[in-house]
Amino acid sequence: MALLGENGAGKSTTSNIIAGGFHQSSGEMTWMGETYSPNSPREAINSGLVLIHQELRLLEHLSIAENVFIGRWPSKGGFVSRREMEQRAQAQIERLGLNISASTLVRGLSTANQQLIEIAKALALNAKLLILDEPTAALGGAETELLV
Repeated sequence: MALLGENGAGKSTTSNIIAGGFHQSSGEMTWMGETYSPNSPREAINSGLVLIHQELRLLEHLSIAENVFIGRWPSKGGFVSRREMEQRAQAQIERLGLNISASTLVRGLSTANQQLIEIAKALALNAKLLILDEPTAALGGAETELLV
């Protein structure tokens, strides 16, 4: 599904409302047959809705796996389980057709690959709905084809 409109028409605002980043001032939303009005992005994520912003929000000095699981690193006995984190991240990046190791630093990856890492991050959250805010805006033709 696509939400189309001219610049300034409110597409990003609508996406941010759905994803819990902004609060709606009127109207009503439903999701999965229930009234839906998230108070935060975390609440939206917990409901299965994830917004991937136009501006990439990856930490370049961390690995792909660390970015995919930032803030929710798998742990055992109080220690981060790097092996589990990398295995789970690897499964998501392979799901997207990328042939890159999850231990690779984000720094130096192409913009298209970074966009795909953002998508892998959302998939690792078990998203039921991905909202992509202009995912190809910063990409060239070949990168757009890779993303699509």
